[in-house]
Amino acid sequence: MRITAPGSGLLVCLALVVGACVQEAPPPQQPQPAWQPAPPPAAARCADGPPMCSQDRRLIIQCQRGAWITVRTCLGPQGCGMSQGALMCDTSVANPGDPCGPDGSSGCTPDGRASTVCRGGRAAIASTCRGSKGCSVTSGVACDHSVAAPGDPCDEQNGIACSTDRKTMLRCAGPVFVVAEACRNACLSAGGRVLCQ
Repeated sequence: MRITAPGSGLLVCLALVVGACVQEAPPPQQPQPAWQPAPPPAAARCADGPPMCSQDRRLIIQCQRGAWITVRTCLGPQGCGMSQGALMCDTSVANPGDPCGPDGSSGCTPDGRASTVCRGGRAAIASTCRGSKGCSVTSGVACDHSVAAPGDPCDEQNGIACSTDRKTMLRCAGPVFVVAEACRNACLSAGGRVLCQ
């Protein structure tokens, strides 16, 4: 006669049931980004042609070899337009590095704190205009450089200015302002005159 321990059958059954129910957990899924950026569109091709104004009238542009290039910036108040059948561009305002022409033409920076000159087809700073009147364009370019800092670019040889701390007088020597004289009391600038006292 075989004696079965009480509950042993139940343990075997439970083991079989548990073994049948246990399953391997699936590998965690990688989170998918909610949005995938679209690839940038290809640059618009164009047919080579003559220069023209940009839509915002701030540039002269031209299609060359199938691509648009900036020929000149026209940041002055008159912008870009046509006059008597000719393309006109107001270059009285320019940023350093902007394409420009002809060489020697001048203007002011957009903030009115410096004058520019066209050199080699690019606008460059001709002089800082730290004085109260800044840089302005009427019949020509007027730059108030009665106040400057040592090392500031300048275009008026031997022109004088007060330093920004009003302690020294500066002189334009070559392309930049240099210290010319220490003022005992102060350097004064008014009405285009500079006095070292």
